Amino acid sequence: MQTNTNSEKIILGVSGGHHDGAMCILKGGKIIVALEVERLSKKKKERLHDNSFSLLLEYVLDAAEIKWEDIDYVASGCCPEYPYLNDVELSRDWLIEGLNLQSKPIYTVPHHLSHASAAYFTSPFTDAVFLTLDGSDGNVEYFFHNSLVGWGTDNFIKGDRMIPCGTSIYYQRVCEYLGLGDALHKVGTLMGLASYGTILRSYVDLSPEHETTNLIEENFSTAANIAATAQKVLEERVLNSIKSDMCSPGWNRDPYKSTNLCLGGGIFYNCPTNSRILKETKFKNIHHFPSCGDSGIGIGAALYVAHTILDQPRHQYKPHEICYLGKNYELKKEIDYEYIARRISEGAVVAWMNGRSEFGPRALGNRSLLADPRNQYNKDRLNHDIKQREWYRPFAPIVLEECYQDWFDFDIPSPFMLYTAQVKQPEKVPAITHVDGSARFQTVTEESNTHIYKLIKEFEKITNVPMLINTSLNGKGQPILETPEDGVEFFNNNPVDMAVIHGEIMEK
Repeated sequence: MQTNTNSEKIILGVSGGHHDGAMCILKGGKIIVALEVERLSKKKKERLHDNSFSLLLEYVLDAAEIKWEDIDYVASGCCPEYPYLNDVELSRDWLIEGLNLQSKPIYTVPHHLSHASAAYFTSPFTDAVFLTLDGSDGNVEYFFHNSLVGWGTDNFIKGDRMIPCGTSIYYQRVCEYLGLGDALHKVGTLMGLASYGTILRSYVDLSPEHETTNLIEENFSTAANIAATAQKVLEERVLNSIKSDMCSPGWNRDPYKSTNLCLGGGIFYNCPTNSRILKETKFKNIHHFPSCGDSGIGIGAALYVAHTILDQPRHQYKPHEICYLGKNYELKKEIDYEYIARRISEGAVVAWMNGRSEFGPRALGNRSLLADPRNQYNKDRLNHDIKQREWYRPFAPIVLEECYQDWFDFDIPSPFMLYTAQVKQPEKVPAITHVDGSARFQTVTEESNTHIYKLIKEFEKITNVPMLINTSLNGKGQPILETPEDGVEFFNNNPVDMAVIHGEIMEK
């Protein structure tokens, strides 16, 4: 068998020691495929174990059209509580011990260095500073272990120091205290609830001894006020971390003079926080890896090995090349965009499954439920009848990039649905306008997603509105769907009007 040169090496990236199990494959330093195990196991936030590891490995190898023998290295992002910043070990990994991978060299990359690598190496920057922030189990011992500040230059990335930031711990405790549920699954719900409240004069001091309440049911107004305060605390603490630790005169030195910023870790799924960072800090260019939570650390670890260790050339990714990473399902039939758009304009809710699935928790137009943003009733129908979730949860719009500034007060496109903006014409699109007048919007181009772009163009011809409601294609407690069989089952068991599965239309 011919031995690959360094520039050709194939790397299997693995994440998921505690939750968010995922795998990716890199060829020649480029991400080829990536998938979370929950898409196959149907169990949200599932960690990798013996059976799921084998199931996911078979899937990604098939999607990449390679065999196990073709893999040169395995890379894994390790547990966040490990104290080291940059020590990359060539050893057996705690995550995959016993999974019969002894035949491959295994690189263990620190957790937050993996987050940073996913953000930096998928960015267009040749120099940048980075900040990572993510969750914690609330143990004070790990207070310094949920963040990392550092920089990247060309193919090299280095963690400088961890910073104390109790932001995530506090936000998680509020989520659980209000009775929303496990913070791992429900921090997004808290973000939506916050818009209904008024910020309290002092934030609620929640210690580990505070018991979970049913406050969200007993006193919605008070719960919303606490949520609003928690959101404010999150934003202020993150901004303070950036301004004091990355922008202060004491840190005005190379490489911190860079105006490019890369953000990683689950905290940066919080859209209002991201929007304030963009508007209120010195950084002119900001990049997120769209799956910035723990499912992305396998990709980050693999990218670190590819570029910093093997010195493979970096790929200049376009947005769609780092978000649509599932198996490539070909169209079975040409999509009738005009007919589907007309049905949506008449009130139909459509289960839309076309192309490669999105990597990460946000549906970005390939595994989506689509509906008319002009119809306020669609919000209640989606929340109550189909998603079966909290009534106050907002819905995101997906909008043509060339039109977004006519509808949203924001300066840059948002291809990964990671920013919020005020809606300029809320009376025309009430179903995507949150109670505070904002929306977590996504922009799309014909190059980034041809199918959803053409559908929205047809909808615009009919309605003069260049956007659709776009929410994830899943039911209560389900991960986002992956396979065509999943799509058919969902259509048969849920009150949607139409399914479009790789071009084939099903109607009720």
